[in-house]
Amino acid sequence: MKATIKDVAKKAGVSLATVSRILNESGYFDEETGRRVREAVAALGYRRNVHWTRLKRNTSETVCFLLGNRDAMNSMQMRMLVACEGVLREKGMDVVFTGMRYGSEQRSAQIARPRMLAEDGIVDGVVLTGQHHANLLGVFERMGMPYVLAANNFTGKPALTKRNAVIYDDRTACDEAVRYLARLGHKRVAFAGNIAYPWFRRRYEGYAEAAGQLRLTPIEVTDDWQVNSIEYGRLATAQLLRHPNGPTAVLAANDEVAAGVWKELVHRGVRIPGEISLIGFGDREEFSILEPSLTSISVYPDKLGAELARMLLRRLADPAAEEAAKVFPCQLMERASCGPAPRQLQAVRG
Repeated sequence: MKATIKDVAKKAGVSLATVSRILNESGYFDEETGRRVREAVAALGYRRNVHWTRLKRNTSETVCFLLGNRDAMNSMQMRMLVACEGVLREKGMDVVFTGMRYGSEQRSAQIARPRMLAEDGIVDGVVLTGQHHANLLGVFERMGMPYVLAANNFTGKPALTKRNAVIYDDRTACDEAVRYLARLGHKRVAFAGNIAYPWFRRRYEGYAEAAGQLRLTPIEVTDDWQVNSIEYGRLATAQLLRHPNGPTAVLAANDEVAAGVWKELVHRGVRIPGEISLIGFGDREEFSILEPSLTSISVYPDKLGAELARMLLRRLADPAAEEAAKVFPCQLMERASCGPAPRQLQAVRG
């Protein structure tokens, strides 16, 4: 059987209160008594019950990292989780992960929460990543549960992302990506991505604004096709290559769409970047195997995850406080999939 605090007190010849003071390093105790207690702890192999300690402090010292409405965690979300866990670990807190699926039209009372969020005292706060909706924020507000939100994939009123949120500036990043392609001499720059998704629409708006200001020929595939992102990229590329004045560069809404564009270009024998340059979004590690290497826009997920953790810690320290949203810039990672504009796009192969 595991040794108890009573066993330690008996072996050291002191009271339970004295053992508690010494183990918690609180209150007065003399050096000799402290030595006897520590020797008893070592001899018995006693370990304190961390749950009891947390109960006395009225805290679980645990945070939930909640991935919303996603079938799997991608490398960007994983890096956010690792960064978040690192910051919280330094403060003596644990992180638990869970996923959750719910609809945007559900009433807050109808949302089935994971048990760790449905029962009091299991976690102290929540980091929301993935895709989330306004109705879940209402649930946490009524619970009095502190939360912070990775807000780029949030579907709800923009005012709800003005506080307790971390955002990366994808609109400006796509504007800058188009300007980079223009500096390489590209006049016909295409955008590929389903703008029924609000986050893809923001990126399209950045593309469209830059293309308009630079007087580039806008070529776009933004249809609401209900297919996965890689297949979307393949279908979009087939349509772009049928365009009478086809693109010399493509800005994809994310790296998965870019992978589909890549796949279709290779299938048709179109050289990257000799005939078409390509830029993705997200700088996801799983696409680093592409050769030549994919130019992409990094959102620095490590910084996002660390700031989400720090923001939640500040909310836990002062539950009544509201945190203003923090916006992070993105960075275009220039790689080999982009090059000077060709003089003429060759006939499509395949």
